[in-house]
Amino acid sequence: MVAHLHAAPPPPSSTPAGGRDALDLSGEAGGCVLLVGEAARPAVAEALLAEGFEPVRVEGMREALARLASSEALPRLVVIDAELPDGDGFSLCGLLRADAKAAHLPVLLVARHQEEFHRDLAAGVGADEYLVEPVDARDVAVLARLKAGRRGEEDVYDAHTGQLPLVHLVRALLSGVRSGRVILLEDTGSFTFRHGLVVDATFHGERGSLAFRRLLCFGAGGYTVTFGPELHRGTFSMDRPYLCEQVVPGLERFEALRVRGLPLAARLTVDFNRLARELPTLPEDVEQVVRLFDGRRTVRAMLLECRFPEALSYEAATRLFMLGVLVPAILVEERERARESAGPPRLFEPTSEPAPELMDEPGSDDAS
Repeated sequence: MVAHLHAAPPPPSSTPAGGRDALDLSGEAGGCVLLVGEAARPAVAEALLAEGFEPVRVEGMREALARLASSEALPRLVVIDAELPDGDGFSLCGLLRADAKAAHLPVLLVARHQEEFHRDLAAGVGADEYLVEPVDARDVAVLARLKAGRRGEEDVYDAHTGQLPLVHLVRALLSGVRSGRVILLEDTGSFTFRHGLVVDATFHGERGSLAFRRLLCFGAGGYTVTFGPELHRGTFSMDRPYLCEQVVPGLERFEALRVRGLPLAARLTVDFNRLARELPTLPEDVEQVVRLFDGRRTVRAMLLECRFPEALSYEAATRLFMLGVLVPAILVEERERARESAGPPRLFEPTSEPAPELMDEPGSDDAS
C-alpha cells in the first residue's frame, strides 16, 4: 500500500495578515523541496510555491536517490511517505543519513496511520520530524523555513518573528512528535514542547498557560529552536486542536487591534469627569482595566498586568479611549505644566485702577 500525503486545506481565518510577506519564506529560504511518493500533492505543492520554494515530486526510493546523486545542490527539505512502491520512507531516510553528502539534509516522514513503533523508528533513522496524515500544507512550508536556519551540524535552528511568527511555528511543531525548547533572544521568555504538546512556558515572570498565551501575543525578535529530550515536569498541556480552536482566534483579534488600534507604547490616564458620566453604561468589570491606567503604565504594561485575556483587555481599552474616558497622559502633563508656569492664582493683588472718591454725606455742609 502506498501512503499518500493528504494536505488539509488551510482555513481562511488562519492566513496571516500580509500573506506571503507575513512569513517571508522567499529569498534565502527558497530552494527545492523534494516530495517522495506516488501520490500527487497539490495542496502541499501550492503552499510551497506560494512561499518561494520549488516543489519537485518523485515516485519512489530509487528515483529519489538518483535525483539526489545527480544534483549539485541539495534540496532544502525532503518529505517522504512512510510507504513507497519500491521500499519504505524509513529505509530511505536511513540511506540519506549514511551518505556524507545528504547526512544533514532535513527529512520529514509522513505516515497514513500513526503506529507506536513509528516514532522510535523515525528517531532511529534520524528523521527531523514524523507527521501523520492529514498534514496541513502550511506546516510543511513552516518546517521548511525553519530548517533553512540550521546552525551547522547542531539540531538548533535560528529564526525571527518577523519572518516566522511564533504562532505559525507552534502550530507546525505540534503537528509532529519531536521534543525541544524555543527561547526568545530579545525578550524574557521560552516554551517547551514534547510529543505534540506544549507543556511549559515562561514569560516576564509568569509561568504556565497564561505565560504561553502572552508569549505568543508579545514575544518578538530572534529566537532559537533546540530539538532534544525535555524530561522536566510541565505545568500544563496544550495540543494542536486546542491551540487552533481556542487560542489562535484570540491572537487574531489581538493582532487586528494592534494594527488599527491603540499603540502598545502609548501612556494613558483616566479622565474621571468623563468616567463618571460614562460609568452607568459600562460593564462592572471594566474597573479592572481602568485602575491600571495611572499615566505611567503603557498599554503593553497594562495588558501584561491585567488578568483578563489580552484581546478582551485591548478591546476594552480601545473602547474607553473612544469614549474619552482614557486620554493621553502627555496632554494632562502639559496642562499641569502650563498651570504651574502661570504661577499662583492672583486673587488679592491690587488693581491698577484708581480707587473711587468718597462722596460727602448728606447735610455735611450744613453741619459745618
